[in-house]
Amino acid sequence: MLLQKYFESRFEMIDEGLNKALEFDKRYAKELKQAVFEAVLPGGKRWRPLLLLSIFEMLTGFKKNRRLADALKAAVAVELLHNAAIVHDDLPCIMEVSSRRGHQALHSKFGNAVAILAGDTLYTLAFEVLGEIAEPSVALEATRILSTYSKSYGMVGGQAVDLANRRKVMKINTLRYIDMKKVGSLLQASADIACLLAGADDNTRQIMNAYALNLGLAYQMIEDIEADYARGSDGLDDEYVPVSKASYTGLLGFDKARKAAENLLDEASRMIKPYPNNAVLAEFISMIQERLP
Repeated sequence: MLLQKYFESRFEMIDEGLNKALEFDKRYAKELKQAVFEAVLPGGKRWRPLLLLSIFEMLTGFKKNRRLADALKAAVAVELLHNAAIVHDDLPCIMEVSSRRGHQALHSKFGNAVAILAGDTLYTLAFEVLGEIAEPSVALEATRILSTYSKSYGMVGGQAVDLANRRKVMKINTLRYIDMKKVGSLLQASADIACLLAGADDNTRQIMNAYALNLGLAYQMIEDIEADYARGSDGLDDEYVPVSKASYTGLLGFDKARKAAENLLDEASRMIKPYPNNAVLAEFISMIQERLP
């Protein structure tokens, strides 16, 4: 119950921060600003900003900390950038996704041009919010971290490799690389910025970075297991039929894909074991583990 209350309270803090960041002057470019707002609110699970706050607070002991306000700004910035990437990734010229979170994808509702501009707006707004971190040197380093994990060697690079391989026979190393970048990069950025704000040492930063990446890869593997397998014609739970070769289940088979996800989560558990106050990070692992069929 305490963990649930923690997640609920931090979710509310993040959404309040996002609402504040999206308080535009509505007199100009009304359609664009409405599109930007709808790209972010209502949103998804807020995994990345929740992870950032959780790691920061674990490392600082879940006590009142003057830098919690800065951690919240960083969490909001990461979520804004994540939603910018979604808007652009959904476009017909990239992954051609028509719906998102139970609603029309932004380009389906507002058109391609407005969707592109909305994504651009969110990218720039993310770095504006990071610039509001109180200490200039910390704001600069947080900006460097987020930009590094977002550029062509990070999230955007993952999108590019994914796009280049859409109509090719997927290899397991390519698929893993795509997910490390598209899914894992912003989780790693969240962990790294949390460590920066908490004043963590280099060893802790590396461990939290690896923990975040393991969560992302395990989550994506389980997504594939759920999406790419259908029950047999007689409805039995133990009959699965792969429907896509460009997935972990299609490339590895159900059992190996499941085992790979379990191994990643087991490794993540071992990584955080030495840290006191690790219950929230352990809960992230449990929430992902519970989805394993």
